[in-house]
Amino acid sequence: MEYNIHNSMAAIDFSDLTGVKTQPNPEGFQMPPLPPKQNNAQGFYSPDKIPEEKKVQPSSMGYPTQQTPAGDELMQLFPTPVLICPYPVDYTRELEWIRNAECRKENQGGDGGGQKIHYNRQSEDTFVLDRPELSNIRAFIEAKLHEFVTKIYASTDKLVITQSWLNKSKKGESHHEHVHPNSMVSGVWYPQIHEQMPPIQFRSRQQRDVSLQTEQYNTFNSATFMLPMKRGELILFPSNLTHSVPTNVGEEERISLSFNTWPKGNMGDIKSLTYLPLDRCM
Repeated sequence: MEYNIHNSMAAIDFSDLTGVKTQPNPEGFQMPPLPPKQNNAQGFYSPDKIPEEKKVQPSSMGYPTQQTPAGDELMQLFPTPVLICPYPVDYTRELEWIRNAECRKENQGGDGGGQKIHYNRQSEDTFVLDRPELSNIRAFIEAKLHEFVTKIYASTDKLVITQSWLNKSKKGESHHEHVHPNSMVSGVWYPQIHEQMPPIQFRSRQQRDVSLQTEQYNTFNSATFMLPMKRGELILFPSNLTHSVPTNVGEEERISLSFNTWPKGNMGDIKSLTYLPLDRCM
């Protein structure tokens, strides 16, 4: 089916998405007020001298904190930001174009033991978001990238999409663990997936030589996390976060759109000796 761009609607402006809904502080939990105390000269707590309660401001460093039932403070240092964004409008036309887009033929590899592994197939076009048929999808992704950089990383830099490609997985196809080199933030948009089958798995950056026996997995003791997604959702994550695509065990073809990004213009700061004049590297 040929996509007729003359019959398509004008590109949707997603620029206001970053200000429509106020999301919870991405840096984590607000530090709860500490119980009122009054120390006397001997350094002991004096219950009859309770000072006026003061509101504790969130830490400017943005470290996620939780208070345990015992009153201790649990911190999550250096958390990894992963943002999931639902696509707000119908994308039937875009999906039809994506389904008809050409992808490379069957991609096979070996596991070292003689077994063949069937990998998912990438599109021949590795700049699909430059196509006018996907202009609405690109506008949505760019709006969410702006939100990710400004609100989560608290940066004034602008990320631009460098490469973008389609991935198609038939039954039995998967993709091995990998990272995205030469990219700052990567993302995947899922126009067609089986919502009961998580399409992406992340691996922790913290490699442990010794593991404890655990009764229940959580964010502190898990080595991998398989993330369920819904149709039309976008996920953004640091490009150096190891991830893989589990085997598609369903009958329906799984389709996703992946992309990489890089800061626009020169990077760093001259005074702190981190300046990277990319214009000199041309």
